Parts: sequence; C-alpha cells; structure tokens
Amino acid sequence: MPPLSRRLAVLPVVASALLLASCTSQVQAEDGFAKQAVAKLLPGQESPRLSGSTGVLAQAAPQIPAVVAPAGPMRLHPRPEVDCDQSKCVALTFDDGPGRHTERLLDHLAAADVPATFYLLGQNAQKYPETLHRMVIEGHQLGSHTHDHKALTALSSSQITHEIDTAAAIIKDLTGVHPGTVRPPYGAHNSQVDALIDAPLVLWDVDTLDWQHRDPAKVASIAMEEVRDGSIILMHDIHESTVKAVPELIKRLKQQGYTPVTIDELFDGQEFNSSTVYASRNQIR
Repeated sequence: MPPLSRRLAVLPVVASALLLASCTSQVQAEDGFAKQAVAKLLPGQESPRLSGSTGVLAQAAPQIPAVVAPAGPMRLHPRPEVDCDQSKCVALTFDDGPGRHTERLLDHLAAADVPATFYLLGQNAQKYPETLHRMVIEGHQLGSHTHDHKALTALSSSQITHEIDTAAAIIKDLTGVHPGTVRPPYGAHNSQVDALIDAPLVLWDVDTLDWQHRDPAKVASIAMEEVRDGSIILMHDIHESTVKAVPELIKRLKQQGYTPVTIDELFDGQEFNSSTVYASRNQIR
C-alpha cells in the first residue's frame, strides 16, 4: 500500500474527477445546461425557444472526460423576424387568464413554436405566478385585461385608473414586464376610457365565441371562416374546450399560409399609439 502522504495527495484529484463525472452525467451534449435550468424552474416543460450555452471543452486531469461548460446565461432562441407587410400575419390572443388550463395551452404553443398574447386579469395573475414566468420565458406577450374584469364604461375616472394601474403593477411585480397594451373587458370603451388608458387598446376582428358554445371544433371553424391578413383572434384560455382547439387551429392557419405573431409584432412598423383602439392590423377604431 502507498505511504499515507502519497494517498492523501491523490485525494484532491479524485474529488475533482468525481465532481466532473457527476456534472457530465447531468449535462447533455447540446443545450444541456439551459434545458436543465428550465426543467428546474418549470418541471416537465421544455421550451423550443430556449438555447443553452456554447460548448467549451475543459480538460481537468488525465482520464477525466471533457465537459460542456456554460459560456453565458440562458437565453431565448430569437425567432425569425416576420415582416407583416410581406407575410400573412395573425395574432392569437387569450383573455381572462391565467387559469388551470393555461399550462396545457402553453404546451401546445411550445410544440408548434407559436407565440401568443395573453390579456391577463390582475386577480388571476396573482394566483398563477409560475405560469406568468413561463409565458415570459417562452416568448409570449403579456397584456392587461384590468384587475377584475369590470366594464370600464360603467366606472368613474378614478375607478378606471385603479383597474388599469392595479393590474399593471401586479403583472410588473410578478414578471418584471410592464403590460404594454390593454384590452378592456367585453371590448367596452368610450372616449373617457380611451383618454385614461396610456397604452394602445387592442380589441379583435375575429370572435370565436368560445365562451358561449364551448366546442373545440367550432373554435377552429369560426376562426378560419373569419380570419384575414392582419387579424386578431379572440379566445379565452380559462376554457378547456378552447385549449383543445388550439393545435388544430394553428395547423389550419399554417396550411393557409398564416404566420402567428404577437400583437407587438403584428403592428411593428406601423403607428401604434396610446388611447387608440385597434381591432386588426388594418382596422383602427
């Protein structure tokens, strides 16, 4: 047996080997670091828009395998830029959430690599902070649908301001993202409401009536009958039937040559002003 001093001298090398071998078993060849980080933050989820680190080989000692070390922070895959002057663009928008079905909706959107815009209620956002985090990580846009879905046209000026400011503060506090657009509940607005909202007011030109019929097939068929280049499609992620309709709707939109984009992407390159109401890329009210 080697002398004690020689055995002790070997211990740091052995410890390093064990540590690096453990790292190697946890890190996949490509994008491993980022994907594991996401897996810890979002168990059971994997975003196609997340990229990991650039592979850097490190040789620590003889017979110790090279490992992939993180070269920078986890980041989103930039999706190809879409020019909605040249492409047929459509915005998928979801109101009233988040809710208990929203995570499954995010699964569908991730599988299709499609972004959406979520018009969130402040009171519901407080109940599902992890879902909001996932929306941001996976490249979706957050908008405000007020705090608790009151018809703004029935409120005083101070009440309108409270509804808008409270929802915006909750969303910003939970995600660090300020909702840059507002969708008034029921689409109800007037000159007073418009003047008090310091953001574009986004309505829709395609109403799937998903809250009424609760039929996945009808959600897709109504949307495809009414969609046009530049359309904004209204849906609600609080309904399971709507969530079930999304994969088929996306499939049919893509077959017809439409590119799903966020609201900001839809209006990129156009005037998109506060206190102004937009129903589609081509329709200002």
